[in-house]
Amino acid sequence: MLRIERHEGIGTITIDRPAVLNALSWDLMHRLRVAIQELGADPGVGAVVITGAGRGFCAGADIADLVGPDLDDVALARVTADRMEDVVTPLCEAITTSPVPIVAAVNGPCAGGGLGLALLADVTIAARSASFSIPHVTQLGIVPDLGISWALSRSIGRARALGMSLLGERVSAEQAQEWGLIWQCVDDNQLTAQVRAVAARLASLDPAAAVATRALHDGSSAATLPEQLHRERRAVRALFSGEHVRATAQRFLKRAQPVGGNS
Repeated sequence: MLRIERHEGIGTITIDRPAVLNALSWDLMHRLRVAIQELGADPGVGAVVITGAGRGFCAGADIADLVGPDLDDVALARVTADRMEDVVTPLCEAITTSPVPIVAAVNGPCAGGGLGLALLADVTIAARSASFSIPHVTQLGIVPDLGISWALSRSIGRARALGMSLLGERVSAEQAQEWGLIWQCVDDNQLTAQVRAVAARLASLDPAAAVATRALHDGSSAATLPEQLHRERRAVRALFSGEHVRATAQRFLKRAQPVGGNS
C-alpha cells in the first residue's frame, strides 16, 4: 500500500492504491504514520515527500473499510471513534511534529482525508490538473476529519472553509493557490521536478529552525502578541545555543562584506 524511497537526502512516500484512488484504510493510515516517523528518524533524510500513485493523490477514507459488514450502528460509532483516536490522531501528530519538513505533492484529485494530509504538510505543491474537495457533509453526513477542521480555516479563512465544507464543491489547483490553500500550482509535467527542487531546499535547512518555525506558526492563533513574542525569544535562544546559527551567521557576514572592504 506504500512505496518508500530514499534519494539524495529526500524520503518519498507514495500511497500506492491507484485502483481506489489511494483511499485511506485504517491499516494504510497506520503504515503511513510509521513511514513518516521512520524517515524522520533517519539521519540521512532531510525532507519527506508524500504523493499518490496513478492519476490521483488521495480520495480520502476507504468507506468499505470504514463501515465494516458486521457492526450495528452503536458498535460502528464506537469502533470508528476509537480508531480515529488510535490511528488518525497519531498520523496527524506524526506529520505536524515531524523532525524534518514534509512536502505534499498533489498529483491529482485530493478529497476528504487526502485534503487533511495536504493541509498538514509544511509545503503543498499541486499539479494544475489537481482538485480539492470535502465530501464529508454532502455525501456522507459526517464532519471533516484528519485535521481539516483545524487547518482549513487557518489557511483560507472561515467563509471559504465553511463554503468548501458545506457545499462540497471542487476547488481547482489554481484557485487553491490563489486562496492560499496550497503553496504552489505548477504544470503537470513540472510537478516532479519542482517538488524535488523544493524538497532539496528544505532538506538543506537546519531542521531545528524549520521545526521551530512550524511550531511558532501553528501556535500563533491561540497566542496574544506578548505570548507570541515570548515564544519567539525562547526559540531564538534555543537555536543560538547550538553551533549552527553562529556558523551560518559568519557565512552570511562573509558573503555580505563588500569586495575590498574592512571586516
